[in-house]
Amino acid sequence: MLASRHARAYLQSDFYRDQYRRILRWLMGAVFLILALIITIIYLILFQPSRQYYASTTEGKILHMPQQQSNVQQ
Repeated sequence: MLASRHARAYLQSDFYRDQYRRILRWLMGAVFLILALIITIIYLILFQPSRQYYASTTEGKILHMPQQQSNVQQ
């Protein structure tokens, strides 16, 4: 009787230990994925290409070469 309780407790502890390790692996993977996404977002924000503005007519015809800043006053 006592031996079966010990065997059952041993099997339960094995089960919970294995599940803990499996969840921990998934969480570590998720943390690395989140860090990779954060680094990617920071890179995209810091290294944006400069914006090119074009003068155009109301029909959409481009008049001349691109400008470095817009003509719109804020």
